Amino acid sequence: MNKSQIITEFKHKMCHLFGYDATLKYVGSDKPAEVATIAKPFLLPRDFLNFAVDDSADLEKERNRVNCLGNCKRAIDSQVDELLRRLGFYPLAKKKGWNIPAKLDFISASGLIAPRILKSVNQSRNRLEHEFTSPSRTEVESALDIAALFVSYAELVRTPSLNWTFSGGLSVRYNYEEMAFNLYENEPVGDEEPPLFSIPYGEGEFDELYNFLSKTVTSMERKSRLGEDL
Repeated sequence: MNKSQIITEFKHKMCHLFGYDATLKYVGSDKPAEVATIAKPFLLPRDFLNFAVDDSADLEKERNRVNCLGNCKRAIDSQVDELLRRLGFYPLAKKKGWNIPAKLDFISASGLIAPRILKSVNQSRNRLEHEFTSPSRTEVESALDIAALFVSYAELVRTPSLNWTFSGGLSVRYNYEEMAFNLYENEPVGDEEPPLFSIPYGEGEFDELYNFLSKTVTSMERKSRLGEDL
């Protein structure tokens, strides 16, 4: 089979897995396959949030307000980056130097909630860094509430899996560092096994396959539980 035929077969298998035929009509589902996990960074967003909570013990002190606001900003920024990693687009965001608004726009476009109120924390932090304006107690308390809600939400939210293996063969593995899909005839054993072919970011098939996995498959997975058509 050529590349196009293999991708088509993969899509058909994904549809069948969630109980859909080739026309995306729901016909009954099988048990979903297990998905791969992603390694976490050394310092997690929750760590920065805990630092912020410790700093908030005495917000009458200016130093504590400054430190608390800074750690709220770090908790949000690192959680945004973690979502980008889970979505497979962190390398591009880093390479192009996306700012927080650009990152939040991408996350929102991916179907996840990226509250606009997060920008208020960024604005308060910017005033501190560039205008040396001391944050008020109210600003800091609001920032801490926002950071806690966002980190808690992001820890629970499900991001689409980009790695799949079917019994009997055909596996897709996403390289999160190189932003490329690798397709294998069977489940790969070890990191040295060469794929049938790769689809790196920038090729036309990449966007098609990424959108299929992140949007169509996610919709099929959700609606197959309810026996609904797309």
